[in-house]
Amino acid sequence: MNGVKEKLRSTTSRIIAALLGGLICTVALTIAITLVWPFGDTVEKIFAGGTFFFIFWAALFYWAILAPRGTRAWLRMLSILIPAMALDAMMLIAPLT
Repeated sequence: MNGVKEKLRSTTSRIIAALLGGLICTVALTIAITLVWPFGDTVEKIFAGGTFFFIFWAALFYWAILAPRGTRAWLRMLSILIPAMALDAMMLIAPLT
């Protein structure tokens, strides 16, 4: 059990959270923007979501890297991922239009 805690707190865990956690959160945020975007047709909504992809990924990557521990980096990613996934689920179940 102690070994698992050490691995979660390690720098490697922080880097994995930045790479994978940032990517997964970015995809969830991009889907949310695509579903919520009020202007244009479907293609324009997809382009709008894709426009913000790199900005989200870069910001989340650095936010995770700047965390003091790996567990804090994962908590930061989850704090973005859970609301984004909830918004995605709500918009897919009951869309605005």
